[in-house]
Amino acid sequence: MPPPQPSNDPRVRLFAQFIRRELASARERGMSIEDVEAAIKEADPDAKVGRSTIYRWRRAEVESPQRRQVQAFCRGLGIPVTTAGQILGWDDSRQPTAPDPTVDPDIRAIMRKLTDPNVPTEQKTIIRATLRHLAKE
Repeated sequence: MPPPQPSNDPRVRLFAQFIRRELASARERGMSIEDVEAAIKEADPDAKVGRSTIYRWRRAEVESPQRRQVQAFCRGLGIPVTTAGQILGWDDSRQPTAPDPTVDPDIRAIMRKLTDPNVPTEQKTIIRATLRHLAKE
């Protein structure tokens, strides 16, 4: 049996880039692959997202990632599910929920930056370091 080949689907290739970026971000936060697995399992124990699935996603060796698994991955790592859905071309026409009014707008802005795939990793690293410093006081 030949080894799996990376998909030619541009959406799957973009999704693989997204997975690599989010795994790197998780590593920057001190998470191992085991920690990522545990976070996903905590978010949805029945989604069945293991290391092999994550590695196949990272290498674009899937035809179409399963929605429930992708949602569990995103929830486990605190990533907006809509980001992955947009990459994969899922039509989630639901209206976005209103932001939680009890969360400070500055905190919401920081959370958006930390989860935005277009924000450079360096900027996210600086934000996280600043937050860690402030949390220690």
